[in-house]
Order: sequence, then structure tokens, then C-alpha cells
Amino acid sequence: MSYTSFDTLTEEISLKRGTSGLGFNIIGGTDHQHFCSSNAIYVTKIKEDGPAALDGRLKEQDQILAINGRELCNVTHQEAVEIFRNSGDEVTLLVLKKIKTKNNQNEKSGLSPLVLAVLGITVLAMFAYVKYRRRL
Repeated sequence: MSYTSFDTLTEEISLKRGTSGLGFNIIGGTDHQHFCSSNAIYVTKIKEDGPAALDGRLKEQDQILAINGRELCNVTHQEAVEIFRNSGDEVTLLVLKKIKTKNNQNEKSGLSPLVLAVLGITVLAMFAYVKYRRRL
């Protein structure tokens, strides 16, 4: 059986504020839960050519744990927005990232089914060719 799960990783990302901000939108907070029963703040959109997009590390659905060392747990959405607005020109984000991992518990071979099928057909074709050549 094969299934996908997620591991998490925290990363510090430093961004320099541009003319239009940090270059991403957020959602969440105690008053705007993004996921069921989660008060966390999440990135919803990375704006093209903004500081976050140019840096490349921040991704949509990343959770912002803290900004400049100030934790964002149990804050309203508006409080989070104000913290971002008042964070200065150089901002350090502590981000929780979800990383997809694939678990293959019952697969004994590292070969994909397509590769196995091609190998099987090739072996059969070679066997048929050898048998045909022996008849001649």
C-alpha cells in the first residue's frame, strides 16, 4: 500500500520589505480559522515579483509561527496584519513548512509498475525471438 504523508520543517526566512510590502497575503487567526480548529496564520498567496517570490523559499500554505521573534499564536487576523505592518524593513519569519513524503510499505521493488511491464514484455519478446530462430 502506498500513501502520501507530510513531515514538517521549521525555517527562518529573512525578507527585505519592498515598495508594496513583503509580497504575500495571509489568512487565519482566532477570528478567521483557515483550517478546522486552527488559529494559525498561513500564507495564501505569493505575489509575483515581490520580496517573497524573489527569495523563493516561502510557499503558499506555509504557516507563519513568528515574525521578528514575536509569536503569532492566538492572535486575531487583524492583530497579525498589524504585526506584519509594524515589523520594519527587514523581517525575519519563522515558518512551518509541510513537506510531502511518500511511504511505500508493501512495495518491495524500487521499480515503477511501468518499468516492470516494459521489462516483462522485453523478456517475452526475446524468448519468442529465440524460439522462432531455433525453428529455422
